[in-house]
This record gives sequence, C-alpha cells and structure tokens, in this order.
Amino acid sequence: MSTLQFVFGASGSGKTEFCIRKALEEAGKDLNHNVYYLVPEQDTLAMQKRIVMHENNKGKGILNLDVLSFQRLYYASFSHANKKVPKSLDEMGKIMVLSLVAEKLNHSSSLQYFRGELEHLGFLEECKSLISECMQYDVSPTDLRDAAEKTEKKLSRMKMQDIALLYEGFLQWLSEHRKFTEEGIADLALEQIIEDPSLENATFILDGFTGFTPSQLHCLELLFERKNSILISLEIRSREEGNLYDKHDSSSLFYLTKDAVESVEGLAHQLNVKLLPAVNLNLFDSISGEKREAGVPYPRFRDIPVLQKICDDFATGKSFSSVEQGILLREAPDIQREVEDAGAYIHHLVKDKGYRYRDISVIIPDIESYRDILFSRWKDLQIPFFLEEDIQLFDSPYGKVIRSALLLTEKDFLFDSVFRYLRSFPYRGKEAESLLDEWENIARARGLKGKKAFQSLLDIPAVVKDGTAGGESVREKKSTVGEDSTDDKDSTDDKEQTEDKEQTDDKDLTSVKEMNVLKEQYSVEIKVLCQDLEFLFHFYEENADASLLKERMDCLFRLLQNTDLAERVEESLSFLDAEGMENRRESYHRSIEEIHEIMDRMRESLGEIPVSKKSFALLFDLAFSVEKLRQIPATLDQLVVGDLRRSRFHNPKAFLFLGLNSEFLPAPPGSKNILSEKEREFLRDKGYRLSPLAWEEGYIEKYYVYKAFLTPSQELYLSYPRALRDGKSGKPSSYILELKELFPWLKASYSLKEKREIYNEKKAREELARELPAMCKKRIFQEKLELEHRFKTEAFSLLHYLWNKEEYREKVEKLLDALFFENRKEALSTELSKALYGETIKGSVTRMELFTACPFAHFLQYGLKLKERKTKEVQAFDIGNLYHKMVELFFKRMLKSGNDAEFFGEKMEKILKEVIEESMLDPQFAVFQEGGRNQYLLRKLSQNGKRILWALGKQLLAGDLRPKAIEQDFYFEEDGLSLRGRIDRVDSFLTEDQKTLFLKVLDYKSGKKEFSLKRLFAGLDLQLPLYMDYVLREEGKKHKDMEILPSAMFYFTMDNPALPYDPEKDAEKERLKALKPKGLVNISEESLSHLEKLDAGESLCLPVQVKNGAVEEKGAAVSKEKFDALLSYAKKKMREEHRRIKAGEKDIFPMEEGNEQTACSYCPYHSICGFDENIPNFRYRRLEDKTEEEFWTEILKDAEVKMKEEGKTEAKAEQDSAVEKGTEAEKKAERKGDE
Repeated sequence: MSTLQFVFGASGSGKTEFCIRKALEEAGKDLNHNVYYLVPEQDTLAMQKRIVMHENNKGKGILNLDVLSFQRLYYASFSHANKKVPKSLDEMGKIMVLSLVAEKLNHSSSLQYFRGELEHLGFLEECKSLISECMQYDVSPTDLRDAAEKTEKKLSRMKMQDIALLYEGFLQWLSEHRKFTEEGIADLALEQIIEDPSLENATFILDGFTGFTPSQLHCLELLFERKNSILISLEIRSREEGNLYDKHDSSSLFYLTKDAVESVEGLAHQLNVKLLPAVNLNLFDSISGEKREAGVPYPRFRDIPVLQKICDDFATGKSFSSVEQGILLREAPDIQREVEDAGAYIHHLVKDKGYRYRDISVIIPDIESYRDILFSRWKDLQIPFFLEEDIQLFDSPYGKVIRSALLLTEKDFLFDSVFRYLRSFPYRGKEAESLLDEWENIARARGLKGKKAFQSLLDIPAVVKDGTAGGESVREKKSTVGEDSTDDKDSTDDKEQTEDKEQTDDKDLTSVKEMNVLKEQYSVEIKVLCQDLEFLFHFYEENADASLLKERMDCLFRLLQNTDLAERVEESLSFLDAEGMENRRESYHRSIEEIHEIMDRMRESLGEIPVSKKSFALLFDLAFSVEKLRQIPATLDQLVVGDLRRSRFHNPKAFLFLGLNSEFLPAPPGSKNILSEKEREFLRDKGYRLSPLAWEEGYIEKYYVYKAFLTPSQELYLSYPRALRDGKSGKPSSYILELKELFPWLKASYSLKEKREIYNEKKAREELARELPAMCKKRIFQEKLELEHRFKTEAFSLLHYLWNKEEYREKVEKLLDALFFENRKEALSTELSKALYGETIKGSVTRMELFTACPFAHFLQYGLKLKERKTKEVQAFDIGNLYHKMVELFFKRMLKSGNDAEFFGEKMEKILKEVIEESMLDPQFAVFQEGGRNQYLLRKLSQNGKRILWALGKQLLAGDLRPKAIEQDFYFEEDGLSLRGRIDRVDSFLTEDQKTLFLKVLDYKSGKKEFSLKRLFAGLDLQLPLYMDYVLREEGKKHKDMEILPSAMFYFTMDNPALPYDPEKDAEKERLKALKPKGLVNISEESLSHLEKLDAGESLCLPVQVKNGAVEEKGAAVSKEKFDALLSYAKKKMREEHRRIKAGEKDIFPMEEGNEQTACSYCPYHSICGFDENIPNFRYRRLEDKTEEEFWTEILKDAEVKMKEEGKTEAKAEQDSAVEKGTEAEKKAERKGDE
C-alpha cells in the first residue's frame, strides 16, 4: 500500500532541510531502494548541489538518489525502458502547424469568430498558448464544444467552437505526422511509468511546489497505485490555526497551497492510500525534532529577527511598535536615483561589510523599465551583475537583418524598407553611417520606389569634365553572386527602365554629381554598401521564383552567407564588453546558432509546403517573438538581478527589492485576449479548469512578494520611485503599506535629503548638476563677498577641480549653461504660425480651453501634433466614452418611443442591458471584453449606469422640459476660426401659447466637474456657455416669431457617489442631491417652474438654494440679464484666445487652479517642457482671486460696453444709410433740373 505524508511549515522553518535529511536517510538504508527528490524545473541544479554538499552526505554522492523535475521524471521513464524520447515539436513548430490548420479552415469558411484574425501577428501565438494550456489542464476539443453549447452568449459560443476546430485540427495533424508536443510526451511518459519497475516501492519527496497541474496530479495518481511512499512539503503560515487540511477562504495568502492539499488528499482517499500524520515544522525543529521555544526565531532569521514577524503576521492586521534593525526603506524621486542609491548601498556592503557580490541579490518587478538605467549607472559604479532575463530573437542583431530583408521583399522595395535593411546591419563605422545618410537624402530627393529604381541608383555613372554623364557605373558590372536573370521579364524590364528614365531625366545630372562626390569621399564604404544591395537584389529575384518553404529558406541561407552576416555580427559585439554587458554579448552570439537551428527545423519539418512571401515573413516574425534565449552568467562573483516570479534566490546575505511602486505592484492583470476572464470563469463553472484566474493571480503575486521579503539572511533593502520613466507619478505599493501597518516605526528615508559618496570624476559632475541649481537659484554673482563665500563650498571646489580636467571642461561649460538657463518667451512668427495651424484655426472648444491652460501644451498638441503612445488598456477617457455611449443610446431610444415614464420605470434595467450590449459592438470598446480588470470595470460601469439613468430620469421628470436633440452638432464659424463639437443633450419646453421656448443644455462628464465663474473668467470653462449660445441662435433662426429663453445649462457627472450612512435621512433623497447637476439656472419664476416643481420647499434636482419657499439669486441661480452677459463674455474670451493663437503665442506658462490642481497635473508633455518653478521665469499663472459679486460686476460691465458699441455701430449704420438716401435724392433733383 502507498503512503502519503505532508510536511507543513512556514518559510524559514526548515522544510527543505527536513526533506533533504529524509531523502539521505531513506537512500542510505538500502542502496536498492530508489529515492526521487522532485522539485520545480528551475530548482533542479541548485538542489543537486545542495544535496551533494550536505553534511549528512558523507560520501558526497549516492547512486540511488535522483533530483528531478516532473519533466525530467517523464524523460527518465523512457530511459529506464531503453526507449528514445520522441523529439518534441517546439513552440515555433506548434505555430507553423497551427498556421497550416488555420489556413485550411479559413479556406473552407469553417471559422466564424476568428476568421479575420488569422493574418494578425500574434494571434497564432496566443492560440498556440491556449491549446498548450488546454492540453496541460486536460481539456479536450470535445469539452470546449460541450461548453460552447451550454453558454447563452453568442460571441462566446462562436469563440469556443472556433478554438475547438483549431485544437482538433492541430491534434489531427500531430497524429497524421507522428509528431509530439511536450504535453504529448508527458502522456506517453505516463504510459511508461505504469510499467517502470524502478518507479515502484520507491520514495518520492516533493519540495518547493505551490500547486499541481492536472498532468502532475495524474502522475501522482499512477505513483500512488505502485506502492510508493510519497512525502510532500508545502508552505503554510507560521501561526496556522485549525485543521491543516482545511481549504479556508479564497482570500487566504496560502489559498493555492491549501487547494493543492485538497486535490492530493482527495486523490489519496480515492485510491485508498494510507495518510500518515502530517509533520508541522512550525512546532518542531527540522533537525533535532525538539519542540520549538515560543518567541525564538527560526534558524534562518536569527541574524535578522524582524523577518520572523513578517513570516508570522504579514497581511494579518497586527502591528509591532518596537523598533528593530534589518529593514531599510528608501524613497527616490525617480528610477535613475533609485538605481544609483541601490548601487551606493551595494558599494557600502562590499567595501565596509566585506560582502562578496554573489552574497547580494536584487529583484525588480518590471525589468523593461529598469534595464537601460541599470546598465548605465551600475557600469559607472563598476558593479558586476547578471540580469536574469530572456532575450528575444526579435531583438538580436542577426534576427533584425533577416526580418528587414523579408519585409523588404514583401513590401517590394518601398523607400523606408530599403534603408531599414541597410541600417539593420551591425554598426558600420562613422563614415559608412554618414554615407548612408547622404545616400538616403539623394534617394529621397529622386523619389525612388521599386527594385528597378534602386538599381538605377547604383548605375549612375561618374561625371566627366564637360558636365555630362559618362564612364563606368558605381557598381561592378558582374555581381559576385551571378548574372542578372534574362528570362521573359526582359521586355518588361526594358519598359520599366524607359519609364524610370523619363521620370528622372530632370534630376539625373544633379544626382550624378552628388553620387560622384560620394564615390570619391567614401570609396571603400560605397563598395560594401553596393555589394549589400547587390546580394539583396539577387535574393529578391530568387525568392520571387520560389514557392516551397525549403526553396525560400535556401535563398535566405545564401543571402546570409554572401553578406558574411554572422562574422559581421560577431565583430560588432565587442562594444558590449566595454559597456559591462558580457552576458548579453554571449547571448547574441548564441542567437546566431539558435536562428540557424530554427531555419533548419522549419526546412526539415515543413520544407515541402508552399508558402507565399508574406507567410514566409510572418513565420519568422512569429518564430522570433516566441523563441527566447536564457543568458548565462559570465563570472561567479556577481550579483544576480531577477524578476519576482521566475527567479530563485537561495537566502543571500543581502536582498534588495526595487520598484515597489503602485504602478508595478500589484501588477495589472495580464490580458487574455482569446478567452476573456468571464469565459474562463464559465468554463471552470462547467468543470473545465484552466490556468489561474485574475483574482488567483493576485494572490499568487502576493505570496511571491511575501516570499521575497523573507529571502535574505542578514539585510533587507526596499525602495520605490516617486516618478516613472514616462513621467507618471506613483505611490508606494500596497505591499509597502501593509509592511508599514505591521511596523508603524518603518519610515522611508528620502534620497534627495542625503549626501552621497563621490567616488569618481563622473560622479562629481553629476553631484554638481544636482547641487549647483539649489545653491544658485536666482542670481548667483551679486557681491564679491558672497561670491568668495560660495567658492569655499564643496560644490564649487568640485567645479574648479573638474574645470582643470581637459576631458571634463566642455561638459562643465554645458553644466553652467544649464545652470543659468532661463525660460524665455518666444512667439512663433506669423508665417510659421500659419504654416503650423493653417489659415483657419480648426478644432473644438476644448482646444481653446487647452490654449488658455497652457499655450505650450497647445503648441505641442495642435502645432507639432504630438500624441501619446496608445496602449491596449482601459484609460479614463475610454470609461468616459462608454458612459457617453450608454446614455446616448438610452435617450435616443426614449426619444424615438416618446414614452418617458416607461423608460425610467421597470423596463430601465432591461433597456440598459441592451444598450450596453449594443455599445460593445463598437470596436473602440472591444478592450472592455479583454482581461479580468477590464471586465470588472465593465460590470462596475453597468451597475453605475443604473444609478446614473435613475438620477437623470428623476431630474427630467421633475420638470416639463423634454429631450429635443441627442448628440446635436455644434458649429461656430467666424473669420479664421472654425469650431466643431457635439452637445450631449438639448431639452426644450414650448409654452401653451406657443410664444416662448425654454431651452436647457446638458453636457455629461465622467470626472468630477464644477461650473466655475473663476474658471470661465480665465477662459477655462467656455464649453457650456458656447453650446447654450449656439442653441439659442439656431432656434431663434427657426422660430423668429417666438421668444427663445435659456432655462439652464448643466454639467452632469456620471458617477455613483458613496454616501455616509445616516439612518435619520432618506437615502434616495440624499443620493439625488449628491447627483445634482452643476451649472447655471435662469432664476425667472416661469423658467424655474418648468425645470422643477418645488413643492417640498427644497430642490432635489437643481443646484439652487430655497429660502422661505423662493429660490435665492445666488451661486448657480442667476437672472436672465446675467445669463446673457455670461454668454457674451464667453464668446469674447474665445475670440481673444483665437487671436493669441494666430499671433504665435506658445509660452510655457501653465495655469494653477489651487488645491494642487494645475495644467501640469495630467499633462503628457511634461518631459518635453521641463517646467520647474526653481528655474528662472518658470512660474504658474494663477486664477484671479475675486468674489462672485466682483466677477459678475465685470461680466455685466463688459456686456454693457459691448451693447454700447453695438448701439453706436447700429446708429452709425442708420446715419450712413440716411446720408446715402439724401445724396441720392439730391442727385435725382439735379438730374430733374438739368432736364
């Protein structure tokens, strides 16, 4: 009978030590008894070393003890049976097979949902990953079809059916060609395990696992059936209470560990396996077996006992007030300073504490954001480190040349693709790079496009003395790779040459002269460039004639050989050594061999398959994106920098955890583009479990962070940057906040407040750059005494020292230039302004408001047309757009039906669901269907939508005005100004006598938005007044016999505000008040009566104050006179902004609104303008600080002046008209007298 025993313990309790001693003990009892020590794949080498060097392993080697992973166990089963392990299909092979299956299904029109996705780079890779996941979790095509039939959602059904077809076709191809994947080999291995005698009556020890896949559980099931003793060590909290086998709730830090226990224990009960009492190492010492003393740290934490408290109570809500040593927390202003501070700390450990670099490890949650800074800053510090990351073949120099050559053949010699190819070659030297620049300028001037055109570039002859063209061509007449083909294309080529000649005759002489100069100046370099192009032409011609994959592959091989690409890449990699990147140089060297292997495998497995040029290029793109290279450490004594999940650190003395910023941790959920989070949840509900869901991934990450905190044996260093590389500001990660909750005494030291050690001249220059601006803020040279005093300071001593170093003098001059930089106001010339913006300033009201907020931001966005890089994640404006779409569709349906009350009654929820589904058909909202976070946002938006529509319904039905237009177009046309926009909603009410029309304008906002006189006065809140003015004018044109009056103009914030609980108050009333719109209301009695019936003595729907049953003229409640004056003032401000734009104003002069809100707060251009109030002439504009009454006085005064001017204009026009009539009458009288 098989036995099962669990070993439970917290991190540091000695689980691995207990397991190793157990393994050595069992192996030593009987050399014929096999012991297998199973660990995760990445831990096998380290565990082998640890067992060999263990004090209980007297002979330093035991024949009957093997350290394996599950995968290595599978391979061992073949070896035991004297069978060869089948060659597995690699990741690239899977993609190639899937491409064949997909193409076949596409031709037969079998696919429904994914038919248009097959051409997209990355879809097949995602599909491959999903199929591998299904195989790993034992989900078959039949299971997917079964699930598809059970779902009510049409799109989900189509998706699952398509995936089932692709999956089934993939398996069928494998069966027909007798090929295997890693998952398939695992299934074959399980068949061997059943028969393998060495895997019976053995001891299996599983250590380091947090859970098991279905395939691994199946393996355990077979081992249980073969009378084996199985011991599994799993991690739990040190103060675990209750039954160790209880799964507890899903919010537990060790939920997945408990899940694994439940799965294995259930399997054991099912197979009648004897369950031995569990060993709890939280209670007993792993070596002596004696009971642990209360309050004594585990052996691993004896030198840093503060970690025992993290082990015991992290994320439990407990706190410890007594200050302890061992944790250092630092806050840095940015990533660069964070990396520099960490480097200085490492220097301190090595120089002052005698650490070796290999005693130190570093974790970074987002290597992409830190890589370049690490290499540049730690090279200066001479810190040897190994960055544990995979290198994509995509990024290797060898791969870049291949991809650019294939792209060029696909694009048929488009201008950019030719020079991308020539520039993709490893660094050619300054002269060759300069030649390429010159050559590109000539080619661009001639407008070259197509193979023949670029061949003509090489055929330009030398210039003879008389100025005519003649002599030999730049390129040699005979190519080193063979003659030009002379087949049926000759006549076509002649025709193309004639056309090319006609097009370029007028430019030839100039180009000839330029090329002749280049030939003389770059005689050596031009030959190499011409040769590279010659080989490319030949490759292009050969590839055009090829059809089979092996033929295209042979063409590519010949191109690589002819250009000596491998040797040229090898020669170019030497600079990486100088940059301290020896590991990367070695990886790039290995990438050449790896790419050749990929090409060989592709040719061998799929050589006879016809492929187009485009498909051939796509295969390489997919291969290079999938295949990755692991780097190998170049030396022994270097610290390791790894990531949170993959890296394994075996208790280094010092452990540095950088990047604990809220932007990095907790990590945003990864997108699962093929099956959404909701669809995966549905599959799990139906019994088809795949990889962990987003919420489970969150707990896995938290578990890894917890493990990272417990990694060091002596020093724990934690840090986070305040600002990221893209200019975004961030806060400490929530994990830091949990640590601070545990240790209230833990305070972050701010790096800018500390003086750093200066250890070389470069560091001295950098310190000067930091210190001098602070010392010399406004004007430095004021008085001689002050000047002498300043030069006694350390910063100026450094300045003098560097100035006397010839190699630093130029840099010191630049430093001083930067130090005395001032922000100068320089406007664009009228001509340049016209060239950038055009004769007419076009845009929206938002554009004018942006100009007021910051003229420089307006210049960058609308003049230089700079845009932020788009990311595939839900942004704030996506949420706003979806809210707008939802409300727009709802009210359009209501407008069409004409039944207002019905829409806000019982049917509202049903209609809301329909409009959300309709909104999801819009491609701009597809992102909400991807990823757990985005789908959560969608659900939240749906819930908020009910509240929003409920409030809008209450506000609408409270009065008489009803929707007249939804998404009404807005136009404003004046000389040199053209504004466009959409008014979200216009409501109207026509009085019974049909003489007066009241109008209300509503603009929806997804963020909090208040209407402010102060902002309008500055020109920042023009949208509502301009919209209202437009609606009044347009209705006035249509109804000239009516009085058109403004009733109200509002911003409505689409939000679901959280309200404090108060049992004394009516919750519905309080929510309605919280959702009141913001804006202006016409206080006239008739207007108010149509907006809301104020029977209750207070307003629930309008932003007005009721006193003694009447609305006070205060705040949002204004008279008709003020309303009109404000509309007039808004137009005036807009015209002023228009004039300033035309005049070329582009000052870096942002607006500050108070409450730390400025035009810079969410500006994407901060890294360009470099706004800093410490630099002279960099300052904010402030909003004018006036009372509401003072603002109205000025607005009314402005309206009065305007009316007088208009009155004078009208009077003058009447006077001119009278004079003209009088003159005409006199002329008539004269004519009559003459007669």
